[in-house]
Amino acid sequence: MKRFNSLHKSIKIRLYLQFATVLATATIMPYIAVYFTGLVGPKITGLLVVLVICSGIIGGLLGGYWSDQIGRKKLLVLAELGLGISFLAIAFVNSPWTVMPYVSFAFFLINMFSNGIYIPVSTSMIYDLVQKEDRTFVFTAIYWIANLGTALGTITGAFLFEEYHFYLFIFVASIALLSSVITYLYISETFTKKVGESDKVIKSPSIWSNYQHVLKDRIYIIFLIGTLCVVSLESHLTNYIAVHLQNTVEETSLFGFITIDGINMIGILHAENTLLIVLAVGLVSWLIKKTSDYTRLIYGMAIYVCSYAILSYTSAPLLLIGLMVFISIGELMYAPVRQSLLADLADESHRSSYLALNSFMDQGTMILAGAVITIGGILPGYIISSGFLLAGMTGVFLMAYVVNQLKRNEHNQQKQTG
Repeated sequence: MKRFNSLHKSIKIRLYLQFATVLATATIMPYIAVYFTGLVGPKITGLLVVLVICSGIIGGLLGGYWSDQIGRKKLLVLAELGLGISFLAIAFVNSPWTVMPYVSFAFFLINMFSNGIYIPVSTSMIYDLVQKEDRTFVFTAIYWIANLGTALGTITGAFLFEEYHFYLFIFVASIALLSSVITYLYISETFTKKVGESDKVIKSPSIWSNYQHVLKDRIYIIFLIGTLCVVSLESHLTNYIAVHLQNTVEETSLFGFITIDGINMIGILHAENTLLIVLAVGLVSWLIKKTSDYTRLIYGMAIYVCSYAILSYTSAPLLLIGLMVFISIGELMYAPVRQSLLADLADESHRSSYLALNSFMDQGTMILAGAVITIGGILPGYIISSGFLLAGMTGVFLMAYVVNQLKRNEHNQQKQTG
């Protein structure tokens, strides 16, 4: 608690707001697709979901660019207002008095556009403020908050969404609007554009040249590819691995008193992972506190990758549960260090743009997950699992290369200044 209290006031406020936002959003988002499928059918829902995702991507690209030109605070307040107002509108077109699914999707386009802006700007604000020695602690806290908020929100939504979605939309809107007010009143701007030699603000680049600068950063692109290779494994749990377990896990007794099948097993693994992340973060952090960041990153990723590769092939319930323990430990080891590495890589003058591209990992993992389901229907399971291992370990080696390059660059800079 002493470590937390020593953080910058704005970081503490943003962490509190992030917990409230994640919890509120998790009460509705996992159930949106199912809800609208019941209203307009799966084909139309699928098409509209793709459009909504594209809106988020455009918002992310523009948000990252704008944030590096005009600063964080103003954009963050506007994004949170956009989220709040759009959720309020969604509530009223999905109310006890009227249901208008197509109007709802129009508001969801605005909502996801605002969310696309919000993600890189909110993250950049924390990156601007956190000291290097506090990064691992802060990023561990963010990771813990996200998992706890998601767990509590998802459970709440599971019981309330079907009958009380109108009130949940109002609740999410209220949190977003309150967050915008608190940000406006209590958080200061964390970024100002660099000034040139003539004391005039450096001319803003176009959005294309802005992202060209990021894409030319070879080390950062390798970092993104390595991240995708490793992080994408989790997306297979609800896709290829879910199909695998549904087809291979026969109804059986677990611990002598619980009867489970493949679908139940997926839920158990999800719940186990979330509980371990929330409850074991302190223990794992204490056990590895004397190890270097490099060791945590590489060994954590290796444990994570190998465990997921085996989990994707086996169908023995107790082994699956045991493997998820190792997956969770590996995740707790590497995730905060990866975020700290991202902070090192993100050029200060283009930080939001770097983070905007990083936020597209979710879309990348979804594409890979869908492709593997199709491939899994053609190739045998051992080849798919071997592919997971190969892709994941490629990611580990790429991350090791990135860390070594950063060390080499730092050493060269010290030689030049020394």
